[in-house]
Amino acid sequence: MLPFIDIPGIHLLYTITSVLLISVLTRLVLYVSQHMMRTAVSTWKVTLVSLGTGLSAVLATYSFTLSIDAGPAPQATWLFFVINFLLSSISGALILCVVRSPIGNTRHDLLISLLLAALIYFLHMLTPFSLYPDFLDVHLVEVLTSMVLTQSTIFTLFRFLNMYTNGEEMKWSKMLLLFGSLMSGIAIVGLGYCIFAAFTFYDSTVSHSLHFLIPTAVVLISNTILTVIPLLYRNRALVTTHQLYQSLFNDNPNAVLAVEKNGSIQHANKESESLTGYNEDAIKRMDAAALFLDKEIFQDHLNILMNGGSHQWDTKIVNHSGLQIDVHVTGIPTIVRHHIVGYFLVIKDISHTIETAKQVEFLAYHDDLTKLPNRRLMQQQMQEYAEKGTTFSILLIDYDLFKRINDIFGHSFGDKVLVETAARLERILDGKGTVNRVGGDEFLLIVPGKAETRLAKYIVEQFRQPIRLQDYEHVLQASIGIASFPEHAEDMDNLYKYADIAMYQTKENGGNNYTVFQPEMAEKQVLRFEIEHELQKAIETQAFDLYFQPKFHSFTRTITGAEVLLRWNHPERGFIPPNVFIPIAEESGLIVAIERGVIERVMACLSKWREETAECNIPCISINVSVITFLQDDFSSFFRDRLEHYNLNGSLLELEITERVVMQNETKINSILQKLRETGVKISIDDFGTGYSSLNYLDKLQVDILKIDQTFIQHIEYNQSIVATIQSLAENLKLHTIAEGVETEAQLQALQGLGCTEVQGYLFSKPLPQADFESAYIMKIPADA
Repeated sequence: MLPFIDIPGIHLLYTITSVLLISVLTRLVLYVSQHMMRTAVSTWKVTLVSLGTGLSAVLATYSFTLSIDAGPAPQATWLFFVINFLLSSISGALILCVVRSPIGNTRHDLLISLLLAALIYFLHMLTPFSLYPDFLDVHLVEVLTSMVLTQSTIFTLFRFLNMYTNGEEMKWSKMLLLFGSLMSGIAIVGLGYCIFAAFTFYDSTVSHSLHFLIPTAVVLISNTILTVIPLLYRNRALVTTHQLYQSLFNDNPNAVLAVEKNGSIQHANKESESLTGYNEDAIKRMDAAALFLDKEIFQDHLNILMNGGSHQWDTKIVNHSGLQIDVHVTGIPTIVRHHIVGYFLVIKDISHTIETAKQVEFLAYHDDLTKLPNRRLMQQQMQEYAEKGTTFSILLIDYDLFKRINDIFGHSFGDKVLVETAARLERILDGKGTVNRVGGDEFLLIVPGKAETRLAKYIVEQFRQPIRLQDYEHVLQASIGIASFPEHAEDMDNLYKYADIAMYQTKENGGNNYTVFQPEMAEKQVLRFEIEHELQKAIETQAFDLYFQPKFHSFTRTITGAEVLLRWNHPERGFIPPNVFIPIAEESGLIVAIERGVIERVMACLSKWREETAECNIPCISINVSVITFLQDDFSSFFRDRLEHYNLNGSLLELEITERVVMQNETKINSILQKLRETGVKISIDDFGTGYSSLNYLDKLQVDILKIDQTFIQHIEYNQSIVATIQSLAENLKLHTIAEGVETEAQLQALQGLGCTEVQGYLFSKPLPQADFESAYIMKIPADA
């Protein structure tokens, strides 16, 4: 029987307890060390774990001493356990601090394991020297053997801990970890028995050599297992790393070259062959610098790379065909044992990216449709001229009839007209300036020299010649505004503003001409601003007058209704025509308040008239509604609310909308029209025929009346085809028609012949003030008649 190894009963239980305590301690160290790799751990936590390690080691030592069956042991002193606790805590702290070091530094691992082995050896020596001094008998060979065994075991155990802690890329099984921890416990406890046997001797039925050899064999077996586990791990890790490398290298979408320190290429992936045009063997015979267009620049970047950090740069390579290719290079040094032995070059073809960037830059400074410089580049060009002190003129051109082309033929066709217009302007300028597209159908020419009136005149004349596209001839009327630097302005924003003012002056003068900016034009703009400001006051004080122009039956000449018109008699400026203040109101958004005020006042009139005459004698009053007002989200609810407020039937009212409204979102327009028509109000399209696109929507939109524009009525005696077409279209769609601007009997007779039953114009009555209209058409029939 082995007196302190092959122990029966309670001694075996103590041995198992020691093994389990050390195994649990090992597993705890594994968990904590890996946790420390993932997150920052404070010093006090490390200290706490180290103290826990010391306490566990003391318990294991205590169980170990109880497991020895070498006769009654003297009472262990508190100093014995204090020393055990301190040395175990130090060992635990040391393990936690160094176990996170990178894998592969054998010298570092050996030095650390020597220190740990010395501590553990000393801990195990304390038992025989402190508790069994009477049995001390040093066996030199066994002592040396136990030292070597301790060192190899601790080295193996440390490698096991180190590989697990740093092996984030490997999935360790729980069973493998538990088995490794158990082997660690067996090895550490087995070392205790080996060291105890090396320093003690007493009479026993078993030879002393077996006292040493049996635990030694157990330790060697455990040591072997602990060696095999990291080897298995390392082989798996190497295979995984190799596969990752192969995937990164061979499957990389970019060209990858593995280059030695002397510049010779070791390996090249398939993408390298595609990029360079050389096969792999040819690439391997090349120097890396030979691929690059500028060898000196490559060497400069290589010097930065060889200092130890990754580096990126853009450059050009020359492929096998001599073609220069823009590339982005990422250089990564290859570091083995802290020494740079070469580098990787990851080369990405950025030719497409650079081409795209050039296109983006081009589009940032050029118009996408015409390829002309846009407003941004125009401003830069003007600024460059100004900084050089060069006199130059700008000609801002707007084409008056372009909108009609868009309306009739569509925007795609309009785009073709714009392209042809741009080309014609470039031919006219013939390189003596630049043509810029600043938006829509507006172009701006920058021409060196003073106000180019001759050029402007020539442009107007040239555009009187039709543009022929798809078997159609189109005449664009050019309205041009001219401003010069530094004569008119030295600030580029003002210069452009003055050209814009001059261009609008041309439009007001009838268009198809040019105007050179004059200071009084700017004053006119100031006046426009003042009118806008005064419009706000006019809205607040209801300074607008309502005029009514009657509508008549074309055969019976009896009144059928009236259109309400707005007039503004300014206390200081006098009568301001609608074509002056209405556009200003629309641009400023004040038109909404103005038109809602008109609706309110008209309904008040209708309510008043109903008290003075029979409702059947009150003519239907039509009110013009702009696009802005009509598309207000609450317009239909506002209209309903006012009808209810005045207790009116919607049939007494007609709302006139323009073709601009019809051109908006069909679904939204129909929704608004439906809500309005539920009140009984009639809907008419004003100035019908001046556009084309509305014809596409007539059968879908819920309207009642078409008002034939007066431009078609003026020449109806000579050409009835357009009016006849509109009348026929209306009849087919079951819509009523009203002819505007009827001024002669001949026009009336022509309309009668076409079947148009309702007319409006100076032949019957001009617009009348409210009082005159009431006295002429409302007060004649009493309410009780």
